[in-house]
Amino acid sequence: MSSARVGRSFSRAARSATTPALVLLGFLSVGASAAVGGSAGRQDFETVPDRAPTELLPPAMVAGTNFHIADPVHGDGLMNRFVVESRFGKFDAYGRAALAVRLHEVAALTELSKVSPVELVAGGVEHGVESQVRTATGVVTHPIATITGIPKGIVHLFSGYQAKGEEAVSEAGRLASSGVGDGRSGGSGARSALDKGTSAAQSYAEQYLGITGAERAWYKRLGVDPYTNNTVLRDAIRTDAKIEAAAGFGVKFLGIPQIPGIGLTQQAVDAIYNEDPAVLRKRTREALAGYGLSPAEIESFMNGPLLSPTRQVLLLSLVRQLDGVAGRVELFRHAIGLTSDEEFQVYLRSVGLLIEAHRSRPLASVVPGVWLPAALRPDGGLVVCGAFEAVYWTDGVADAEEALRKALPELAPGMPREAWFAGTISDRARAVLERRGWQLHEVPDSSAPARS
Repeated sequence: MSSARVGRSFSRAARSATTPALVLLGFLSVGASAAVGGSAGRQDFETVPDRAPTELLPPAMVAGTNFHIADPVHGDGLMNRFVVESRFGKFDAYGRAALAVRLHEVAALTELSKVSPVELVAGGVEHGVESQVRTATGVVTHPIATITGIPKGIVHLFSGYQAKGEEAVSEAGRLASSGVGDGRSGGSGARSALDKGTSAAQSYAEQYLGITGAERAWYKRLGVDPYTNNTVLRDAIRTDAKIEAAAGFGVKFLGIPQIPGIGLTQQAVDAIYNEDPAVLRKRTREALAGYGLSPAEIESFMNGPLLSPTRQVLLLSLVRQLDGVAGRVELFRHAIGLTSDEEFQVYLRSVGLLIEAHRSRPLASVVPGVWLPAALRPDGGLVVCGAFEAVYWTDGVADAEEALRKALPELAPGMPREAWFAGTISDRARAVLERRGWQLHEVPDSSAPARS
């Protein structure tokens, strides 16, 4: 590959740049693109190829009882976007880890259908399909309209925040300043903040805390997350849990799907399945206070609609594995500001990659102020972790990389800057990123077929 085909064109950089520094970056990255096969104004980005499911997945994930993966699979430059077509409806999955969870849930629905009237399960499914999988249907029906861009939440991961007054953490700051959460009183502003906090807590309770012990027992038998956002499965289990199951399950399920490379302790799994959510919340509050979150930040963390009890337990379990790394509290602060399920899935896996980086060579401190998990090595080198599984050099990826570089701290001359990914990187993307000073580390899923 010639250097003329590496990097972004000046016309693209000039159009998207908001500062002279970014315009200069466009000049530097384009090199001599006019010298070979094109003009200086040409945009030299990759088009993400559609792939057959068999190219990306092992056979057991391509098709099975009551499901198959829609063909082709589209990508957005960072991740593959799978659509599960099943007897129980269509479900979208952003990346392989999310797909593994969805397939596990389809298998659970299959088992439920064996021990209860099919009509009971199907009745819950029809409502779920209408409300939940509109996105998945759109992916299949209108791929150009819905797939060309990286999801807004994922783009958000590449940005930084200068102060806690921006993004979702800002609410924690306002709650703290008004006295909510630490016993101080205030005026109308405090009353408004208190009302917001109460409303958030009520909403959280309605979404997650109504689950009964009988329902958790069913989730445990099926080996799926009792706090899943799959409304189809939740509705079916909520109904079936009222029936004493006389029949056993024909399939032995694994527990909650693991984050690749990062094992959950049995204590964490037992807590998710066996403990009352209120008990979990009490212990989580105590743990967060021990890490140094303020009372207001703890309330924001505890009542965030994306932070299910399972995700809270997962993040606490992961952060504990970074023992000895300064600033771990920042990983909880970052989680408060996440904006979508896709973003949270990628974030949790990215924290897992940070642990892998720490195991390879110890980290010194977590970098504050950026959403993607990042840390400094003892020698001053930087590690940034993004659990992206299929990276191509697209327009959107180029913009995201520029935003990330702007958000990261400046390094001393000669200090390395590492990027850790959870998948593969195209030759073009690799060449451009290395040219821009990144040392690349790929930690692909070992069960994925070899890339052709």
